[in-house]
Amino acid sequence: MQQRTSFLKDEGDAYFRRNPATREELATRCDKDPLLAACGELDLAPRRILEVGASNGWRLAGFAARHPGASLCGVDPSRAAVEDGNARFPGLELVQGTADALAFEDGRFDLVVVGFCLYLCDRADLFRIAAEVDRVLADGGHVALYDFHVSRPYRRPYTHAQGLASYKMDYTRLFTWNPAYTTRQQRVFSHPGGAGGEDDQVAVSVLAKALHSAWPQGPLEAPGAEAGA
Repeated sequence: MQQRTSFLKDEGDAYFRRNPATREELATRCDKDPLLAACGELDLAPRRILEVGASNGWRLAGFAARHPGASLCGVDPSRAAVEDGNARFPGLELVQGTADALAFEDGRFDLVVVGFCLYLCDRADLFRIAAEVDRVLADGGHVALYDFHVSRPYRRPYTHAQGLASYKMDYTRLFTWNPAYTTRQQRVFSHPGGAGGEDDQVAVSVLAKALHSAWPQGPLEAPGAEAGA
């Protein structure tokens, strides 16, 4: 079974129930969130924010507190999470879905957050996911990634559902091959509650998208060389 299918069918709901986010712990959880901290340290002032893998929108609620008046949307495969978030945080727009098919128009957002979900996505969907994030992200915007971060890509059996896997790699590579994306900040640290070592390394990375400056006039040629096409 595809991982996307499994998470849309039932594993997304099971994941949400194993990892509850309540209103009572919201302020504390947001204060400790490294992704919110990274965006704050860079003085980002987004007005249109999308989170992929948003759960019930608790992190988006943290963005709302920091950026009053911002438009906030979230996508998550768990119907239970989406229903809980829409009831708990009525100012958010939460929809059920997956990262490979984002139901938003081109260039709608100036910040796209991908919050700890890429390691559970189907490997065949990675190019499509990166293309979808790029499509909905406006030129001059930022993408913020929070996921596992290891130097050598590998997979491990997914503990909670037979036949699925978790995949670890440096997920910034989905974007940094493109000169339009540059890393503004990256922090690598041990996963909270993990045993330590590279297997538990995670990273928060904030990348800027700048199409207007990615392709300077060229080519740079040696004196006397013929101009190319």
